[in-house]
Amino acid sequence: MKQLVMILLIVQFALGQQTQEGVPYSQIHGLSNSYHTITLPQIKQDELLEEDTFREMGTPYRYGFKHEGSYSPENSGYWDETADGGIMWQIRFTSKGAYAISFEYEEFYMPRGSELYIYTPDYEMIHGAYTDFNNTETQRFATPLIKGDTAIIEYYQPAGVEGQFSLNIIEIIHDYRDIMNFFDDQRDWECGVNVICETDESYQGAINSVAFLDMGGFICSGAMVNNVRQDLTPYFLTAFHCVDGDNPSTFRFYFNKEASSCENTWSSLGAYAYSSDLVADSDGINGGDWALLLIDDDIEEDWEVFYAGWDATENHPLISCGVHHPGGSGKKINYDDDTAYGDWWNGEDAGDPGVLTHWQINWDEGGSEGGSSGSPVFNERFQIVGVLTGGAGECGEGWPDLYGKFSLGWDWEMETYRRMIDWLDPDYTGAMVIDGTYVEVTGLNGDLNSDDAVNILDIIALANLILGAPPTN
Repeated sequence: MKQLVMILLIVQFALGQQTQEGVPYSQIHGLSNSYHTITLPQIKQDELLEEDTFREMGTPYRYGFKHEGSYSPENSGYWDETADGGIMWQIRFTSKGAYAISFEYEEFYMPRGSELYIYTPDYEMIHGAYTDFNNTETQRFATPLIKGDTAIIEYYQPAGVEGQFSLNIIEIIHDYRDIMNFFDDQRDWECGVNVICETDESYQGAINSVAFLDMGGFICSGAMVNNVRQDLTPYFLTAFHCVDGDNPSTFRFYFNKEASSCENTWSSLGAYAYSSDLVADSDGINGGDWALLLIDDDIEEDWEVFYAGWDATENHPLISCGVHHPGGSGKKINYDDDTAYGDWWNGEDAGDPGVLTHWQINWDEGGSEGGSSGSPVFNERFQIVGVLTGGAGECGEGWPDLYGKFSLGWDWEMETYRRMIDWLDPDYTGAMVIDGTYVEVTGLNGDLNSDDAVNILDIIALANLILGAPPTN
């Protein structure tokens, strides 16, 4: 019974990262409040941009400066009693010159029935309501970028709600690049073709597997991947250098950040999935550069996410395309029709000199840019064969991109349960190649339909995946 209770708690934590319907109490009641305003130190944008020009290859693309601090309801902000007998806490942050601001929290806990919002002073943009559904075991949380250089955080707890609200704001991210293009500056990103221009059905699965990954201050790309059980477990493949030293529980995954026309450089964000766990990775060993995340949030059916297939063999692949988010732009596609050949990322000294760790690709059309890191490259059967470590950048024509081999992370001299095989083929069937899918093909322990009762062993297997424990066989 104790184990069943624990499993049910895990499932509760795993679901419900999305916001709930709601409106800030202050907006409903037309309150004119005097906020406790935290004015953050002025950043030196020109110096940051200059630093970025010397960004080392194989590192994630920075868009934000992180103001670190410790702001909680105990030491900052104002508390008020509300007319209905509840309580409200508000605080305002200003980071002068920011295109947008976002927040990361620890010690995050919401009592059931309470609500949290983040909004602009004119309520033009509102994030929330965040509720007890957003509580996690780690008590870490993050909220997305909100337009402009001033943001207000508001907590409302109605009368009769029990429990102690808690949060500690530890990072305020100042977006100095307008990475979400809130101000529509029509940047010219020609690094690949807007995916809306590609109408051939054979490319659509590859396109619909890829997401824009916002790690908070840095961005990468990556893709959902299928597993041999084909049960739509939300595994997300990206580069290790994108997650190294960061906290995946605060990551956001945008699957439909796409331009609305071939010529348009602006792209809408759409919904996103929030939070993940790092279940397997290369840890930079022997020149490898891959990471497998398990997304904690629901992947909604109407997002039309494709779970891409893969080829874990060491055969030299014939390349079809690569899909990515260069510079944080809308989703782009590159094209090729040549066979890739092996290479090292940093030369033979980076790892075992007998192992070529990467596929080198010279694109016929397209290239890579900061933000493309972690994106997949597909063979002619539209199966993933590698993830991008880096390349020439600036979409340099004639210069190669280097993709860490998918096969290198499969079962090669890694600690058990840190390899991809342990998660993508947990029954160790010996499969080395699978296709992708939009829909569940089999259940966790065999064929299931909507009339089948959920087997408790399947719930345990899911719980193990969420906790990062070995799968049950």
